[in-house]
Amino acid sequence: MKNKIHYVSKIEMASIIKTLQKGNSIYIAEMNGRTVQCELSFFSSMNELFRFPIPVHGFDGYFDMIRDLDWLTKDGYVLVINNFSEFMNSNLTLKRQIIKDFEDIVLPWWEEEVIKCVVEGVAKSFNLYLVD
Repeated sequence: MKNKIHYVSKIEMASIIKTLQKGNSIYIAEMNGRTVQCELSFFSSMNELFRFPIPVHGFDGYFDMIRDLDWLTKDGYVLVINNFSEFMNSNLTLKRQIIKDFEDIVLPWWEEEVIKCVVEGVAKSFNLYLVD
């Protein structure tokens, strides 16, 4: 399994979503990039989309929650950021950092690090789809 960041069109994403929904084992969260323009709106959206049991307001709490997700009881996770070209347009530095954090922290965690760091940890798929 290789967790990845995928850049796809809206048409491609519609087909991918249908495929992912068939097994009902993947948790799918969809964010509208148009409405997420600052750090506060990003955390608020992630709190809602992933049903964090403890709402996060900063990156430390966010990393704790996004690398747990046990409460969702799924075999894998997908985050879709629709209208990605409009996501975080008011803060392009933060936009790049969020994507880099997925690439360097979140995706590797679920791919293999969880096995080494969590008692009875299980690797799971986590894919990020950036859609325009």
